[in-house]
Amino acid sequence: MGIKDEIKRDTEELKQDEELLVKVFKLEKFVKKYKKQIILTVVILAAYLIGYNIYTYIQKQNLIKANNAFETLLQNPNDKKALEIVKKDKKLYNLYLFNKGEYSKVNSKSLEALKAYEIAMQKGTKESLEGYLLNPSYKILKNPVRFALMKIYLEEHNRKKAKEVFNNINPNSKFKALGAYLLHYGIVK
Repeated sequence: MGIKDEIKRDTEELKQDEELLVKVFKLEKFVKKYKKQIILTVVILAAYLIGYNIYTYIQKQNLIKANNAFETLLQNPNDKKALEIVKKDKKLYNLYLFNKGEYSKVNSKSLEALKAYEIAMQKGTKESLEGYLLNPSYKILKNPVRFALMKIYLEEHNRKKAKEVFNNINPNSKFKALGAYLLHYGIVK
């Protein structure tokens, strides 16, 4: 039994070696046949990766430069060189204009919503707050506006309307808990 098992095992090993050699020859034949295409693919892939990394590096450096210029501009608004650098980055420039209070020049949806929020909260009237909530393009800071509107409705003794506004506050918002206290205790100053 020992010799037969050894012969069987050796035969299996030979078959495996033969299959491996056949696969190696097929691979070699494939590589010879498509050598130029394989080399071209590798070169294109390498060029793409190098180009992408260079592009990413340049973008990162420009962002760092713009952020540094923005910080400089906040500390010294008269720095014309920093202003020119910040102007190249539209988002940063809009943030600079917003920070400076030049709302009419701001050209950004998020900052426009922030500007409208600030104006609505400063006015503090029912009409301005409702106007902010009804505008579909304003998607941020709805919960604090709803809370402020609740206070106005409670001051007018309109608990039903205050409750409607409360129900629209996001359940995960801290304003939900504050609104619940406000409705429960009816505390309005």
